[in-house]
Amino acid sequence: MRSILKSAVLIAAIVPAVANAQWRDDAYTAPRNATVSASGARKIEIDASAGFLRVKGSASSEVKITGLARASSQKLLSEIKLIAERRGEVVYIKADIEERNNNWGDNYYRALDLTIEVPSTIALEVKDGSGEVEISGTAGVRLTDGSGSIDMSNIGGAVDIEDGSGGIQLRNIRGNVDINDGSGEIIARGVTGNLVIDDDGSGSIEGYDVSGSFTVRNDGSGGVKADGVGGDFDVRSKGSGGVSYYNVKGSVRIPDDDRRYRRNRN
Repeated sequence: MRSILKSAVLIAAIVPAVANAQWRDDAYTAPRNATVSASGARKIEIDASAGFLRVKGSASSEVKITGLARASSQKLLSEIKLIAERRGEVVYIKADIEERNNNWGDNYYRALDLTIEVPSTIALEVKDGSGEVEISGTAGVRLTDGSGSIDMSNIGGAVDIEDGSGGIQLRNIRGNVDINDGSGEIIARGVTGNLVIDDDGSGSIEGYDVSGSFTVRNDGSGGVKADGVGGDFDVRSKGSGGVSYYNVKGSVRIPDDDRRYRRNRN
């Protein structure tokens, strides 16, 4: 009887939670779309907020934004705006969500999911609050991100990332990569240039097929692995976690405490 009562209590606790999650998923939504000419623009600035952000490069001379506003009430939904305009040589895009105190508990939320198509030859400067970030087929990217995963692929220029938390995945970057990261694993594959991790709080760091040098200036915790480095491999300051390397053509410098993790060098 006692086990049955425990099961009943557990089910009673789960049902409202599931119902609340379902209610949130089926809450108020509305499109937020825009198109801006990028002819003659030198930079595209994106200031996102809560919600996912997907940016794709294309052969078009326009910036096309497809957005979905989501909120827990009609009033909150009406407060979610999309700004998309030219500011001289800059195309400016902003998820404009008014800040307010959260007095509604779990039943309060607002977000704007954005899918943005941009000319593949114009550099990006992106700020994101929270949520997944996916960027592919664009020119160079400078990204400042609060939280959420980051996925970049086929980027035709340098990548600079300031990240609070969340995993980072990079593939086929045709330029130098510079990363400051609070927490979350970092995996970079195919970097035509140097890979530099300025500071990493926690999480593993892995670099594969880096044509230039691979440098970790400061790492708090988590393993570091290099495989296929055309230049030098340099780990200057390391907390917990091992260091391993393979197929490094240049010199190798790692902390003395990690010498036992040395591997073959071709």
